[in-house]
Amino acid sequence: MQHKKLKRPSVGNVERENERDQTYEAKNPKIDLSRTHDNYHIIAAPQSYMDFINERIASLNLKRKVRSDAIYMNTFVLSSGHEFFENMPLDKQEEFFEDCVKFFADKYGAENIISAVVHMDETTPHLHLNLVPITGGKLCSKDLFSPKKLSLLQTELAEVVGKKWGLKRGKIGSTARHVETAEYTANEIISKATTAAEITKKQAEQYLDGIVQSVESTADKPIPTKRKHAEEEIKTLRTQNAALQKSLDIKSKDAADLFEQLQRAEKLGRGKDSAFRMVSDMIAAYPDEFDELLKKSRTKQSAPPFKTNSRSNDRGGK
Repeated sequence: MQHKKLKRPSVGNVERENERDQTYEAKNPKIDLSRTHDNYHIIAAPQSYMDFINERIASLNLKRKVRSDAIYMNTFVLSSGHEFFENMPLDKQEEFFEDCVKFFADKYGAENIISAVVHMDETTPHLHLNLVPITGGKLCSKDLFSPKKLSLLQTELAEVVGKKWGLKRGKIGSTARHVETAEYTANEIISKATTAAEITKKQAEQYLDGIVQSVESTADKPIPTKRKHAEEEIKTLRTQNAALQKSLDIKSKDAADLFEQLQRAEKLGRGKDSAFRMVSDMIAAYPDEFDELLKKSRTKQSAPPFKTNSRSNDRGGK
């Protein structure tokens, strides 16, 4: 017998796990969803688990509000070893689980049992029984299911139900079943991890082999001629593009800058010949710009030093 105490937020999760509707997604690899339709109820919940619990609590007419951290539901898992069910007809299995439910109903009140559902879609058939822990007109899981009372409950269950079916109570305080389950789970995890590691290693080896074969198959082959030509053309175009860009940058300079360079050359004493050669080179390179520069220069030299305006004295003097 396994037992859990559940606070309000956990009730819905257990309900989904127990009821397994069409939207249920199994996280436990032991669950075979193709067999879930074989699950059946000894007692089916008439509504959601939480609605059932709220109605039971409301019927108590409690003077105080139930604490938010209270235990709202106790759930039990009842079963036996795989050998017990191995050759047992399905109707006898159902009778066994009905006896278990009757035991809890007699002891804790049928009105407090939320649901009792048998799972047939796992390794061993087992019963999930859920109840509201009500005693003495109040909600109190602690009074009903203390560690000592749980031990007595298991002893009583073995006496009332176990003897009828040839079952004996397990050794009190024994952890044999827990050790067996833990060992099985650990071995299963190790097995899966080992398999996954072997698959990953094999995939890595295949991938590396593919790379090696690809390199070996292309190592002795020359680069195609077209590719060589393409690379050379790209290199030439890049060089030409850089030269063109430099030329455009020079031509974009203001024409006045050329005239200023000539004056600076004369002042630095480069001589008329040097200045003449510079001018000749500039004229040859930029004939249009130089003509425009000469026109601007002549216009500036012929203009009066100050622009006169007969109406200048009238600004703002209206």
